[in-house]
Amino acid sequence: MSLQLRSLWFIPILVVTLLLSACGFQLRGELNVPAPLQTLVVSLSNHSQDFNRDLRIALAQAGIETIDAEPSANLYELKVNPLNTEDTVMARATDNDITQVQRRISATYFIRNETGKALWGPRTVSTSIMLNNQDAEQSIKTAYNAEQMQRVSRQLAEELVYDLNYAPF
Repeated sequence: MSLQLRSLWFIPILVVTLLLSACGFQLRGELNVPAPLQTLVVSLSNHSQDFNRDLRIALAQAGIETIDAEPSANLYELKVNPLNTEDTVMARATDNDITQVQRRISATYFIRNETGKALWGPRTVSTSIMLNNQDAEQSIKTAYNAEQMQRVSRQLAEELVYDLNYAPF
């Protein structure tokens, strides 16, 4: 095969790779949460109900058992602080109404022992979404934003569980 034909095969592979990386695709390995974190006491601050539910589901899917008890000598606590949201206006209509907002949602968490000493953290995980139709009627805007926040709470919960892989236990 000539050099020119071999280089022609390289171009489609390069294009597919660039498209996957441009859309946010990330090849992730299997979750390998350290053994001491396989059972956790979960302490959630005043979060959205969606995030609380999605975090518990993500922990269960990763094989982490959650217990509603006080941390003990052989149990660690996953302490998640309240969610932070930050909006950035991305577009305005001709009448200066906001039409598009980028919302960044982040959560800071700790792994603590029974005395409350942070053994891992503070760690911050975040994700963002683009909220369109911000100049629609209030009821439509509210319903749309609530639906998007449900979707992003699942993403944030999965990011937090994935970040637990890096805990040095």
